Amino acid sequence: MKIRNGLLGTVMLAATLACGTVVPALADSMVRMALNADIRGTNPGVTRDGNTDIIHGHIIEGLVTYGANFEIIPMLAESYEVSDDGLTYTFHLRKGVKFHNGAVMTSKEVLWSWNRLAGPESESHCKNYFNGKNNINVVAAETPDENTFVIRLERPYAVFLATIARFDCGAMGILHPDSVNPDGSWNAPIGTGPYMLGDHLPGRYVELKRFPDYVSRDEPLNGYGGGKHAEVDTLHFDIVGEGAVAKTALQAGDLDLVQIDAMAAAELQGQPGFTVDATQSAVWDTYLLNPNDPLLKDVRIRQAMAHAIDPEQIMAAITEGFGKASPSPVPPMSANFTQVEAQYPAYDVELARSLMQQAGYDGEEITILATRRNGAYYERALMAQAMLMDAGFNAKLEVVEWGTQLEAYRKAEGYTMQSFSFSPRLQAGLSFEMFTGAATRKAWQDPEAIALVNESLQTGDPARLQRIIDELSRRFNTEVPAIGLGHRMLFTGLSDRVEGFENWGAGMLRGWMLRVAG
Repeated sequence: MKIRNGLLGTVMLAATLACGTVVPALADSMVRMALNADIRGTNPGVTRDGNTDIIHGHIIEGLVTYGANFEIIPMLAESYEVSDDGLTYTFHLRKGVKFHNGAVMTSKEVLWSWNRLAGPESESHCKNYFNGKNNINVVAAETPDENTFVIRLERPYAVFLATIARFDCGAMGILHPDSVNPDGSWNAPIGTGPYMLGDHLPGRYVELKRFPDYVSRDEPLNGYGGGKHAEVDTLHFDIVGEGAVAKTALQAGDLDLVQIDAMAAAELQGQPGFTVDATQSAVWDTYLLNPNDPLLKDVRIRQAMAHAIDPEQIMAAITEGFGKASPSPVPPMSANFTQVEAQYPAYDVELARSLMQQAGYDGEEITILATRRNGAYYERALMAQAMLMDAGFNAKLEVVEWGTQLEAYRKAEGYTMQSFSFSPRLQAGLSFEMFTGAATRKAWQDPEAIALVNESLQTGDPARLQRIIDELSRRFNTEVPAIGLGHRMLFTGLSDRVEGFENWGAGMLRGWMLRVAG
C-alpha cells in the first residue's frame, strides 16, 4: 500500500529558526522521525509512557525480552533455567557485552540494576510487581559468579519472565551504576543497547546516537530481541503533537518516518515517493471510567454508557475502514482470544435509556477527557460524546495536554471518562492486570476480579488460564469498569529513502532495523 504522511514541516522549522535555535542537519546517516509528545524523562522504568518506552528501548536491554510472536526469549542472558519447583530462575549472562561507557557487563551491574527498579528504595511502580504486593515475591537476588544471576521466588509465578520483560518496566533494563550521580540522584542512562541517548531539547526533539561498540546477539532479529545490527548513525525524533503537521512535514521531506492516522493514510495512498505500513497492534484503545466518580458507583450507569456507545461505528470512522472493534482487553492476536473475548455489550440506545431511568439519572455531568495528540484520542472522544448525548447523558468534552490527562488518570480525579490507551501487554492476564487492582489509578477495583487476575498470573496450566480469562471477560462486560473500543491500527508513513522498517503487534519502533537508501 502506497501512502505518505508528515510531521514537523516547514512551519515548525521556520519557527525554530526564528527562535535562533540550530536545527540538526540532515545527513545520510540520519533518519528523522516524530513523537506526538515529548518523553517524560530519561530514567527507564521510572519515568515513562508509550513514547518514552520507545526511546528507552533503544538504549537499554533486559535479561529477556519478547519475540515476534510474543514469546519470551533471552536478551542479555545467553540462556536461563527454571527449577522444577518454579522457585529459582538462573540467568547465564552473555560475555563481552559492553555498556555505553565501555565497561563490560557482569552480574554486579545486573544486581545493581535489579535493586534500582525492584528494591525497597526504588522509584519505579514496577517494584510492587516483585515485593509480594502483586503476587510475585522475590526473596533473593544473588550473584554466584560474575556471569550468573539468580532470582528466588517465595511462590511459583507462571508469568515472572513475562513480567520482567514488560515495556512499561523498562524491561527491568540493565544499566551501569554511573547512570546515577554520587549522591544517588539520576543522571543519564548508560545502557547496553544499540543506541545511546544524544541531545534532548525538551519540547523540541530527542536524538539517539548509534553505539559503535554494541555487541549483538548472533541470532536473526526476533521481535525486540535477536540480532540488532544498527546502521543509521542518528535517530532524530521531532516532537510534533498535531498529526496534520506531521503529515505535512513528511510530504515536505522534513521527516522520513512518522506515525499517521487513518485519514492521512487514505489520502496519501498511491502517492509516489512514500509507502505506508498498516499493522494491527496490541495497543488497546478504550474509554477508561473513573472508579472514584460517585455517579459511576451505580453499575447501571456504566452499563448504560456502554450500550450508548457503538465501537464498530467509531472504529470504522477513525480507521477509515481499515480496523474493526475489538473491545476486549485481550488483543485478537493472542492465543487466549476466543469467541468469549469477542463478545461485548451491544449498541442499544433504548436499553441505555432504560438503564439510566432505572438508576435515577438526573442530568449529572459526565466529563470526558481527551488530548489532541496522534492516536485519534480526540476524535473517538468526540464521537463518544455525541453518542452519550443522543442517549440522554449530559456529556462534556474537555481537551487537555497529555501530561495533564496522565495525572488525572494516576490520581483518578477530574474526569468521569477518558479517551485512553494502554501500551501492549503481551500476556492475557496482564491485559486485565493493567487496569485491575487496588491502586488508585486502577479502573477495576472489584476484589473478585483482582483475585481472578492474580490467579491468571500464577497458573502454568493453559486450560486453567483460558477459563480464568473467559470468566474475567464475562465479568468485564457485566461490570463495565471500562468501555473497550479496539486494538489500534498503526499507520506508518515512510519516505522511500528509508529501508528496513517492519512493524509488529507490540507497537514498538525498532530503529536498529532502519537503513538509508542509496
